[in-house]
Amino acid sequence: MTAGTRPDLYMAIDFGTSHLTIAIGGAVRAPLSSIKVPIEFFKPEDAPPSALEFDPKKTLKLVILTAQQAIGSANITPTEISGIGVTSQRQGIVLLNLEGSPIYGGPNRDMRASAEGVEIDANTLVDLWELTGHGPGVRTGWARLKWFATNKPEIYDRTRTLCSIADWLILELTGELLMEETLAVEAGLGLVATGNPANSLGQAFNLGDIQLPSTCSPGTVVGKLKKKIADPLGLSNNTPVVACGPDAQSGLVGLGAQLPNAIGIVSGWSTTCQRITERPVFDNTRAMWTGRHVFDNRWVLDGNAGDTGATYQWLLSLLYGSLDNTEVMKAIDEPIENIEPGSNNVTAFLGPSLVHTANVIERTGGLLFPIPISLDPPDRFDIARSALDSFAFAIRYNIERLNSFRGPALNIAVGGGMIKTEAFRNILVNVLGCEIGIVHSGETTVLGTLSQVAASVGKSTSLAEYTAIRATELTKYEPNPTYSAIYEGLYSEWRQKERLLDNLEL
Repeated sequence: MTAGTRPDLYMAIDFGTSHLTIAIGGAVRAPLSSIKVPIEFFKPEDAPPSALEFDPKKTLKLVILTAQQAIGSANITPTEISGIGVTSQRQGIVLLNLEGSPIYGGPNRDMRASAEGVEIDANTLVDLWELTGHGPGVRTGWARLKWFATNKPEIYDRTRTLCSIADWLILELTGELLMEETLAVEAGLGLVATGNPANSLGQAFNLGDIQLPSTCSPGTVVGKLKKKIADPLGLSNNTPVVACGPDAQSGLVGLGAQLPNAIGIVSGWSTTCQRITERPVFDNTRAMWTGRHVFDNRWVLDGNAGDTGATYQWLLSLLYGSLDNTEVMKAIDEPIENIEPGSNNVTAFLGPSLVHTANVIERTGGLLFPIPISLDPPDRFDIARSALDSFAFAIRYNIERLNSFRGPALNIAVGGGMIKTEAFRNILVNVLGCEIGIVHSGETTVLGTLSQVAASVGKSTSLAEYTAIRATELTKYEPNPTYSAIYEGLYSEWRQKERLLDNLEL
């Protein structure tokens, strides 16, 4: 395809839980290129073991380098790119000083502020969950601010505001700062009903000297690319930069999920299960989050199955001693696929389940199998498949919880890195026992980000139309009735054993 006939092209930047992904592509279909590189995180020497940070300067250089690679891999002229969209992980934040320079960058896995989170949850002046739809307090930006105020006043005293990682990246690209409202809600910095900044929370938590940036709706053109960023990439410095929704909600767009009662599952480092609603719906047990969708008058009820991809990578490293588990996943896909449901009587309890405030603490888990081992010893394939079974069970558990609020789902679509293997795709559809739509590439977040940019700066096509097209790009999977019947019993057994393990103490 020549440049003259090629559809408009865009760049998507996704700062994820463990990797940075930059893709070049059109409003729909697969991207021309997608480059994924690990993000360098570190544990500060003078902070608790649960602390985790990234270096903003190094990260910005990584973004520029990866964007150059993505443009080169796409084999295009850089000036063909008509807009850039930025998304990021939820709960990741950056603290900014008076000049707008970053003085701390923390991912969602920075859990240093556990005591401060408990204090926030005990605050009687406000109900964090009712205002933001999110909790516990440790998951919010406010808890980390309180930690810095107590433990690192030299950083807190220089802090004037904070924002999501995507907001900070857009500030670096354009010189303009706004909080994308959907991401703001995810970090407890925005009000779930309106998307407005939650400045009242700062006052309630004795952090009133910190003022939040103004919010903008997803799809807003925040500014134009700065010359010092544009020149190394060969882009025009008039290139618009668009604030896109969080990685999970952008993933919903990539899955074609926009109508109320549709469920979208993004299974990567962790697995989110989101059901779209026409108004904010709250789980009175506070096991599930309530968030905003990128569409007007749409919200999401959000279940989380926990660390699926992270757990699988750890397990494969343990079983195979390999650092390149992507290749291991490909190599073992077919052998795992050939194992019958039940994984030779191996059952995995490695963490993924219904993740909520009651079980974010350490629990008892492990692998169960018949003994003596000499009778029928399980092999590495059985153990790996048992983990995939447990991930599918955890997803089903979340979907059942979501459906308890509104009845059966309209449809279910699935993407993310875990879904790249045929074995897991087939296990999941049989465990769920219903038709599901699959994005084979797994690149749901960048697909949704590209569509958001196109709807914002492209021609007259709306995001709803692009999302509807994304839905037609899914591959439909149907369950095998025989396997689904077997998994029905296995799922019940897994849930029963999980409850028993919860009562054990190491």
